[in-house]
Amino acid sequence: MTTSISKRIGVMAVAVTAGVMFSASPAMALEDIEIRDDNRQGLMHFHDNGDVFQVCDTKADGGSVLGKLFYRPLDGGWYVVDSVTDGGDDNCGKFAYDVNNIVDYQMKLYWLGAGYQKQIAVSRVFNE
Repeated sequence: MTTSISKRIGVMAVAVTAGVMFSASPAMALEDIEIRDDNRQGLMHFHDNGDVFQVCDTKADGGSVLGKLFYRPLDGGWYVVDSVTDGGDDNCGKFAYDVNNIVDYQMKLYWLGAGYQKQIAVSRVFNE
Protein backbone atom coordinates (compact mmCIF):
# COMPACT_ATOMS: atom_id res chain seq x y z
CA MET A 1 0.00 0.00 0.00
CA THR A 2 2.85 2.40 0.84
CA THR A 3 4.44 1.65 -2.53
CA SER A 4 1.19 2.40 -4.34
CA ILE A 5 0.82 5.76 -2.59
CA SER A 6 4.46 6.61 -3.30
CA LYS A 7 3.99 5.83 -7.00
CA ARG A 8 0.88 7.98 -7.18
CA ILE A 9 2.64 10.87 -5.46
CA GLY A 10 5.57 10.48 -7.85
CA VAL A 11 3.34 10.50 -10.92
CA MET A 12 1.48 13.56 -9.63
CA ALA A 13 4.78 15.36 -8.91
CA VAL A 14 5.99 14.71 -12.45
CA ALA A 15 2.69 15.95 -13.92
CA VAL A 16 2.76 19.12 -11.80
CA THR A 17 6.40 19.80 -12.68
CA ALA A 18 5.69 19.37 -16.39
CA GLY A 19 2.69 21.67 -16.14
CA VAL A 20 4.71 24.37 -14.41
CA MET A 21 7.57 24.08 -16.90
CA PHE A 22 5.30 24.40 -19.93
CA SER A 23 3.30 27.29 -18.52
CA ALA A 24 6.44 29.15 -17.44
CA SER A 25 8.27 28.69 -20.73
CA PRO A 26 8.41 31.67 -23.09
CA ALA A 27 5.73 31.97 -25.75
CA MET A 28 6.34 29.67 -28.65
CA ALA A 29 7.64 31.55 -31.62
CA LEU A 30 5.03 32.14 -34.24
CA GLU A 31 6.35 32.38 -37.74
CA ASP A 32 6.82 35.41 -39.93
CA ILE A 33 3.64 36.44 -41.72
CA GLU A 34 3.47 38.37 -44.97
CA ILE A 35 0.46 39.73 -46.80
CA ARG A 36 0.37 41.34 -50.23
CA ASP A 37 -2.30 42.20 -52.71
CA ASP A 38 -2.89 40.58 -56.10
CA ASN A 39 -1.89 43.75 -57.97
CA ARG A 40 1.50 43.87 -56.16
CA GLN A 41 0.88 47.42 -54.89
CA GLY A 42 2.32 46.70 -51.47
CA LEU A 43 3.11 44.26 -48.72
CA MET A 44 3.07 44.05 -44.94
CA HIS A 45 5.43 41.71 -43.12
CA PHE A 46 5.49 40.62 -39.47
CA HIS A 47 8.98 39.62 -38.32
CA ASP A 48 8.41 37.38 -35.28
CA ASN A 49 12.04 37.77 -34.19
CA GLY A 50 11.79 41.18 -32.53
CA ASP A 51 8.07 41.69 -33.25
CA VAL A 52 8.68 44.23 -36.03
CA PHE A 53 6.05 45.11 -38.63
CA GLN A 54 7.21 46.36 -42.03
CA VAL A 55 5.08 48.02 -44.73
CA CYS A 56 6.40 48.50 -48.27
CA ASP A 57 4.97 50.28 -51.30
CA THR A 58 6.00 48.02 -54.19
CA LYS A 59 4.39 49.79 -57.15
CA ALA A 60 5.20 53.25 -58.48
CA ASP A 61 1.61 54.31 -59.13
CA GLY A 62 1.45 57.67 -57.34
CA GLY A 63 -0.27 56.18 -54.31
CA SER A 64 1.12 54.79 -51.09
CA VAL A 65 0.25 51.92 -48.78
CA LEU A 66 -0.89 51.93 -45.17
CA GLY A 67 -0.40 48.95 -42.88
CA LYS A 68 -2.45 48.65 -39.71
CA LEU A 69 -2.13 46.20 -36.83
CA PHE A 70 -5.41 45.43 -35.06
CA TYR A 71 -5.96 43.62 -31.78
CA ARG A 72 -9.08 42.01 -30.32
CA PRO A 73 -9.24 41.89 -26.52
CA LEU A 74 -11.69 39.76 -24.60
CA ASP A 75 -14.57 42.22 -25.22
CA GLY A 76 -14.59 41.09 -28.86
CA GLY A 77 -14.07 44.42 -30.67
CA TRP A 78 -11.16 45.12 -33.02
CA TYR A 79 -8.91 48.12 -32.23
CA VAL A 80 -5.93 49.64 -34.07
CA VAL A 81 -2.67 49.16 -32.16
CA ASP A 82 -0.34 50.95 -34.58
CA SER A 83 0.03 51.80 -38.24
CA VAL A 84 2.61 53.02 -40.72
CA THR A 85 2.49 54.42 -44.25
CA ASP A 86 5.04 53.90 -47.02
CA GLY A 87 5.29 55.37 -50.47
CA GLY A 88 7.59 57.25 -52.78
CA ASP A 89 10.93 56.40 -51.15
CA ASP A 90 13.49 53.61 -51.13
CA ASN A 91 12.83 52.47 -47.55
CA CYS A 92 9.90 50.61 -46.06
CA GLY A 93 7.98 51.91 -43.07
CA LYS A 94 8.39 49.99 -39.79
CA PHE A 95 7.11 49.84 -36.26
CA ALA A 96 7.68 47.47 -33.34
CA TYR A 97 4.91 46.03 -31.21
CA ASP A 98 5.20 43.22 -28.68
CA VAL A 99 2.70 40.57 -29.78
CA ASN A 100 1.46 38.38 -26.93
CA ASN A 101 -0.74 35.32 -26.56
CA ILE A 102 -3.50 36.98 -24.54
CA VAL A 103 -5.36 38.71 -27.39
CA ASP A 104 -5.77 38.12 -31.13
CA TYR A 105 -4.04 40.22 -33.79
CA GLN A 106 -4.65 40.84 -37.47
CA MET A 107 -2.79 42.88 -40.10
CA LYS A 108 -4.57 44.85 -42.81
CA LEU A 109 -3.01 46.59 -45.79
CA TYR A 110 -4.59 49.56 -47.58
CA TRP A 111 -3.78 51.39 -50.80
CA LEU A 112 -3.96 55.17 -50.46
CA GLY A 113 -4.61 57.13 -53.60
CA ALA A 114 -6.55 60.14 -54.85
CA GLY A 115 -8.12 60.96 -51.50
CA TYR A 116 -9.36 57.53 -50.45
CA GLN A 117 -8.13 54.28 -48.97
CA LYS A 118 -8.93 50.81 -50.25
CA GLN A 119 -8.28 47.64 -48.27
CA ILE A 120 -6.13 45.37 -50.42
CA ALA A 121 -4.92 42.55 -48.13
CA VAL A 122 -5.79 40.96 -44.76
CA SER A 123 -3.82 38.46 -42.68
CA ARG A 124 -5.15 35.53 -40.74
CA VAL A 125 -5.83 36.12 -37.05
CA PHE A 126 -2.73 35.31 -34.97
CA ASN A 127 -1.02 35.60 -31.59
CA GLU A 128 1.97 34.00 -29.91
